[in-house]
Amino acid sequence: MIKTSVIITVYNRSYLLRKALISLRNQSVKPDELILSDDGSQEDIIADIKDIVQDFEFPVRFIKQADKGFRLAKCRNNGVRNSTGDFLIFIDQDIIHTENLLQTFIQNRKRKRFLTSGRVFLNEEQSEKITEQKIIDNSYSDIIEESQVEEVAKLFRKDKIYYYLHKLHLKKAKPSIRGFYHAINKEDFVAINGYDEKYIGWGNEDDDISRRLYRSGVEGFNPILTEYPLHLYHELFNSDNERVNKDYHIARKKEIKNGFVRPEFGLDNPFDEDTFEVIELN
Repeated sequence: MIKTSVIITVYNRSYLLRKALISLRNQSVKPDELILSDDGSQEDIIADIKDIVQDFEFPVRFIKQADKGFRLAKCRNNGVRNSTGDFLIFIDQDIIHTENLLQTFIQNRKRKRFLTSGRVFLNEEQSEKITEQKIIDNSYSDIIEESQVEEVAKLFRKDKIYYYLHKLHLKKAKPSIRGFYHAINKEDFVAINGYDEKYIGWGNEDDDISRRLYRSGVEGFNPILTEYPLHLYHELFNSDNERVNKDYHIARKKEIKNGFVRPEFGLDNPFDEDTFEVIELN
């Protein structure tokens, strides 16, 4: 029996995380465990979500590292370091689910395959209508526009073409990981030493791990069509979209092409010496 670990990365904005957790609780298929990996929030996240997670049917673990800037790669690795599952599903804290989304991912798991996703990107007005009660009722059809669902379908079709082109050796490294909702078999994650922790600051860590997975013989697949993530609106963490890791990413692309898929600083060799705190929440 395959064991599933859901890893949600967290940084402040507990009002978003509350909605994500209520949505996860309502899934038709539940994970075997939930790990909340925090990147050094100033908010008291545990106090803000305790009423929700205390009744979860599966274990919930809170991991917190120090706030030393945007360290998403390390944050995700910390989640994996404290997981027990065979199948790792990574979710951003601003994502809620349609009812069978988690089930869709679990059903599409295969060896040597990672899963990526499309999403419905809600605008500010739509997001305000997604109250906690609305999520409990699991009803979004009166909020989501048909054109938004069609965008998910268009990406599904595009990624399906990429998938078959890759099978025919006509396309490399597509479809790629989209960080807001993706999944990787733990054995594949461990084989490439997880996320590269030298990616500090916004951008490129997902492109990097996609390339390393493909280079190691793992292919990507997008199963998202009738079930999909809903991305809640919020102000951007990085409003100027500056990719501070651009030069490092370019250098690593050449190394990965030559077969160096395991970064120096990753799952088995953390980049920074600081430790993390682990708290069982239920």
